[in-house]
Amino acid sequence: MKQRGGFTLIEMLVVVAVIGLLSSVLLTSLGPARDKARDSRIIQEINQVRALAETIYNGNYNGLPPVEGVSAIDAIPNEELKRLAKDIFSFGGELVLRRPQTAATSYLVYSKLNVKVGAEPNLMVNYYCVDARGNAGYTTTEPVNTYRCNF
Repeated sequence: MKQRGGFTLIEMLVVVAVIGLLSSVLLTSLGPARDKARDSRIIQEINQVRALAETIYNGNYNGLPPVEGVSAIDAIPNEELKRLAKDIFSFGGELVLRRPQTAATSYLVYSKLNVKVGAEPNLMVNYYCVDARGNAGYTTTEPVNTYRCNF
């Protein structure tokens, strides 16, 4: 009798099952890394919004339109700011840009991040915030009704 080379059906199924098991373990361990990469991109875009704000500055920040929420993105007249807002949204964040209506000598820009901070079961949303005073950093408190980052 001749012996044939190759694998039996059982051997092939075992190999496929092992590969499937290893890939599922690998993919679940990459989830947090993916969120950190998205957060890094959101932070980069927020810092570009700050650079744009300082470029627009002409004694005040009246050239910066207030932005809150996804629905406000299409109403942004500045094309560069609109692109940055869309990028932030595509990475899971949401651009919030506030400035006073009169005497706009300050502004606040922040976005929520994907990675939560704290310990289970009390995970908190993390925000990255920059303002006109040069403050930049992380906070777990959303800066509501203010034009300064509250660290």
